[in-house]
Amino acid sequence: MEESRFQEHMLEEAAQAIRNTIVGRLHDDGLNHHDVQFRVKSAQSAAEKMSRRDEFGNLKYPGGLERLDDLIGVRVILYVESDIDAVAIALSSQFTCHDDEDKTAMIRKNGGIGYAGRHLTLEVPAKNPPTNCREYAGYRFEVQIRTVLQHAWAEFEHDIRFKGTSGDNAEISRAFTMASTLIELADQQFVNIADTLKRLQSEGAIEPVPETQKLDAGSLQNVLNRAFPQYRNSKENQYDWMVHILAANGIDTVTAAEDWFKSIDARKVVKLMAYRFNPGQVRIADDLLLQSFGEAYVAATKSVGSDRNRETKLRSRLRRLRNEWDEPQDT
Repeated sequence: MEESRFQEHMLEEAAQAIRNTIVGRLHDDGLNHHDVQFRVKSAQSAAEKMSRRDEFGNLKYPGGLERLDDLIGVRVILYVESDIDAVAIALSSQFTCHDDEDKTAMIRKNGGIGYAGRHLTLEVPAKNPPTNCREYAGYRFEVQIRTVLQHAWAEFEHDIRFKGTSGDNAEISRAFTMASTLIELADQQFVNIADTLKRLQSEGAIEPVPETQKLDAGSLQNVLNRAFPQYRNSKENQYDWMVHILAANGIDTVTAAEDWFKSIDARKVVKLMAYRFNPGQVRIADDLLLQSFGEAYVAATKSVGSDRNRETKLRSRLRRLRNEWDEPQDT
């Protein structure tokens, strides 16, 4: 019993470290998200799963705990479906990916409706593990990537069908089918809204502002929307973080930010970084500033925010931006 409690305690610590690493990665890449959650399978649930047998009476998981990939589960909940691919690529770059199952694509390909989401089976790599996860090399975990609407549908269905007493009630099944269809339509409309908003922001005239108007998160987002309309919006609090980053480099008014980003050509940075997905606006801004100011930027911003590993990350990215890396690295 003592060993079981110790195992659960270790899994809780590993899950928290993995969750923190994922949040940090999403922040680094400027990827907007609603929430990142984790759970650890209980000892009772793990024992029940390990006792399962196939139709021939053989254990489905003969290797014991080491064969269970879902002792740790993580959910990344996003606002728009079009961000799912970017998050999947980012996490597969950070961790070793053993399986990638796009349930949404499979359902739609087969003409079905129902649960949607992206499932990854990942492992903390033994070679160059993320800083927060060095103690947990070899730990495997599952990640579910969903939109907020997909998440609400899945959670409610699970409560009704698996924890409730509905069984295979036809009326309830039909209602869930209708809800799933509406959610798919709503998710697509969210994507359309986001795309339309980006187009309108990029086409909109730049209203003159006083040269001394102080930069804040809202005005910075407007600046970056005009400067980088082709890149996805970042999480709201990341714009506030970037305001502090810019201030540390002497850029603290709307006019100064507008002028600086107008004067910079992002194409060189994009080519050097070779992003595997379309990053967020704040990530692009961070890399442009790093490319322009170099070591001075590292010194000025290494302590801005709560990421204790920012200096190490900045120096690694600076080597890439200076085209000094000897071998390809994940962004």
